[in-house]
Amino acid sequence: MNIEHRRIPGIPFILCTLLCLSSAQAAEPLDTGLKDTEALHSLTNARGVFMLDVKDPGRMGHVLKVIEETRAGIAKQNVKPELIVVVIGPSVGFLTKDRRGISYTDQRAVSEVHGMIGKLKKAGIRIEACGIALRGMDVAPNAVIPEVTAVGNGYISAIGYQAQGYQLVPVY
Repeated sequence: MNIEHRRIPGIPFILCTLLCLSSAQAAEPLDTGLKDTEALHSLTNARGVFMLDVKDPGRMGHVLKVIEETRAGIAKQNVKPELIVVVIGPSVGFLTKDRRGISYTDQRAVSEVHGMIGKLKKAGIRIEACGIALRGMDVAPNAVIPEVTAVGNGYISAIGYQAQGYQLVPVY
């Protein structure tokens, strides 16, 4: 039996491959041509409040990217998006200026969360942090990044926005 020796790819090859894959994932979403015609039929604006309680900063960053893609998708279909993100629970800890208590391994993901929040804010999306959760995480309201507004109670925000016609989108 003749066995050929195969060369195992080196570390530079593997790193280059991973870099290419991560760059492709970060690129703008591919336009599939899919539309939400029935859901958006006769709407001129779409109001949504995302209640975000995610305990992993990597997942939170991903969810924020999907919220941005949702905003862009609504706008692309000639409907005005009116979106709000209310952050509750321990995930408010990812919104601090000094990042105290955030592990070294989570620092990059938290940095991406901050970047996405800045992008959402520039796109007109309001981001709120629940004051009860801030207190529970021992985070002062003035320690939250400037793109985020600390509010008294995230549940009250969700109730109030729903009373104003916003549709609740819970993300846990």
